[in-house]
Amino acid sequence: MRSEILKTLEYSSKLIISPDADGLMTAELINRYNGSKIVGTYDKNILCLADGVTPEECLFVDCDMNHPNYVSIGNHMRLLSDSMSHRSFNPNIHFGVTTYTDKFPYATAFLISFAIEASTSPSDLLRMAYADSTLRNMESYARNMRNWSLRMMHPAVSYIIENSPEAIEADNAFRKTQPSQSFVSKRFGKTRYIETLNEALKASQIPSEPILDGIKYLSDKVGINTVVRYDKDIISYAEVYGGEYSVTYDQEVKWQ
Repeated sequence: MRSEILKTLEYSSKLIISPDADGLMTAELINRYNGSKIVGTYDKNILCLADGVTPEECLFVDCDMNHPNYVSIGNHMRLLSDSMSHRSFNPNIHFGVTTYTDKFPYATAFLISFAIEASTSPSDLLRMAYADSTLRNMESYARNMRNWSLRMMHPAVSYIIENSPEAIEADNAFRKTQPSQSFVSKRFGKTRYIETLNEALKASQIPSEPILDGIKYLSDKVGINTVVRYDKDIISYAEVYGGEYSVTYDQEVKWQ
C-alpha cells in the first residue's frame, strides 16, 4: 500500500483539499514531505480554485473523484468498478472492500502519515485523532480499526488503537475549541464562502495560493442503480450508510 500511495502523491504538487480538519492535516503532512501547496478546495459539490488553476493538473486530497482525468486520494466507500483514475488511490479499492462496515475507518491523514513515515508531534496526534472523529470511531468500530491498523503501522495509528484515557480526555478538550470539522459552510453565498476559505487557509499557515473563484455542481442522493447508470456523468460520489450514494453530477448550477 505504501508504494501505491507515494505514486499518487507524485502526480502533482498542487493540492485541492476537502475544506475540513482532515483536508488541512493531510495537506500539511504532504507539504512536509514534498513541498506541495494548496491551490483549491472541493466539498462534494463546490469546487474553488486559485487563479489559472485547472483541476486536471492537481491532486484532490481527502476527496474521491470519479473521473479518469481527476487524480485523488481519499477513503470513501466506492464501487469496485467506476471511473476513478488509475493514478488515484483509495484503500477500499486497493483491498477490494465491498462491505460498508469493513471500510477504511481512519481519516485520510493516517494514510499519508503511514506512507511517508512522518514524524508526528503531540499536536499532530491530537489533530489527527479529531479529524473525521477518528478516535471516537473506536467506540463503535474498534474491531475494524484494529484490522486496518495491521496494514499501516505508524505511531499515529497506535495512538488511536491504544485509545488511552489521556487521549480521550485530550480529544474531549480539543473538541471544545473546534466549532465543527469543516471550516466553511455550504449555506454561505459564494463571496462569503471564498472569503472564509482564504481566512482559514491563511490561519493554517500551510503554503497556499489565494482562492479566487468557485463552481457549484448539481448533487443528489441516489441508489446504486442510478450510480451505475450515470457513472460517466458523476464526477464524485460517496456511499451514505444504508445504501444511498451522495453524488455530484458534471452539471453546474447557479451559485451567488
